[in-house]
Amino acid sequence: MVGNRRHIPEAAKQQWVTMSAHMKSSDIARVTHSNHRTINRALRLSRLTGSVVQKPLQAGCPRQLTPHDVKVSLMCHWKSTILLSQYLEACVERTPDIYVHELQHALREVRNVDVSVSTIHRTLCRHGYSRKMVN
Repeated sequence: MVGNRRHIPEAAKQQWVTMSAHMKSSDIARVTHSNHRTINRALRLSRLTGSVVQKPLQAGCPRQLTPHDVKVSLMCHWKSTILLSQYLEACVERTPDIYVHELQHALREVRNVDVSVSTIHRTLCRHGYSRKMVN
């Protein structure tokens, strides 16, 4: 069924909302040569959210190391509750030549948090760290 779909621009859907003030959805469908179910979905979404398109909050899988979700108590030399990403940043600041697999090992040993090397690398990149900056 994927072959039957076509992209409908947001501006066209917004125009349907404007037209719905004076026309029924079946009339809009006839005039615009669109399916009435598609128009009804766009109008319903507009009533519920104020927007005619659904935009995902975030693409991809949920992040394992974000500054907003998982607070963990890490037994560091300052003995405080900090975020995993802040822990990674602190380790890099303290030891700039540390390898990513060493960070992975530290997370596993200190807090029993098992994340992949690529997850750690992407987290550091999101926070502005690169290999060039660290070296």
